[in-house]
Amino acid sequence: MDILNSFRKACFTGYRPDKFDFELNKRNKRYKLLLSRLEETVTSLIKNGCSVFYCGMAVGFDIIAAECVLKLKHKYKNLRLVCAIPYLGHEVSIKGEWLSRYNAVLNKADEIVYISSEYQPSCFQMRNRYMVDASECVITWFDGKSGGTQNTIKYAQKQGVYIINLNTDYELPLNKLQQDMSLF
Repeated sequence: MDILNSFRKACFTGYRPDKFDFELNKRNKRYKLLLSRLEETVTSLIKNGCSVFYCGMAVGFDIIAAECVLKLKHKYKNLRLVCAIPYLGHEVSIKGEWLSRYNAVLNKADEIVYISSEYQPSCFQMRNRYMVDASECVITWFDGKSGGTQNTIKYAQKQGVYIINLNTDYELPLNKLQQDMSLF
């Protein structure tokens, strides 16, 4: 049984640039590895029927993942990118190159969902839960650091959502769905 055939919707969760233990630039080998694994994984999911991808639009992994989906939309026309924004006005906290990348993604997104009309302390967690609840699969780059990514992964595990960690140097404990699928 090919587990990837069962996913129609997926979401991304990952670190902001300062939490990575390598620089997010195309001259860095580990960054190139992240990009390669991300594109391979998203392509594989698409070829197996996944057509909707949710992105939380945080700087770092989220925006990189959204750019990957948009790149692949040129080849796979049925893709949908849904940007889940934690609150209206979120972009004021984003600076420099990340802001232009953020705006470029939003301009090409198929749908934009605002989780809250204004900032509130729980809006990021609400955004993450919204994406996990809408998905059958979570794609991440995770190495065990505490924070929002870890909380999202724990929530996904509790909900039985399948998790693909692109960082093969860090092994996540399997959730029930992953344990069941390992029988095939």
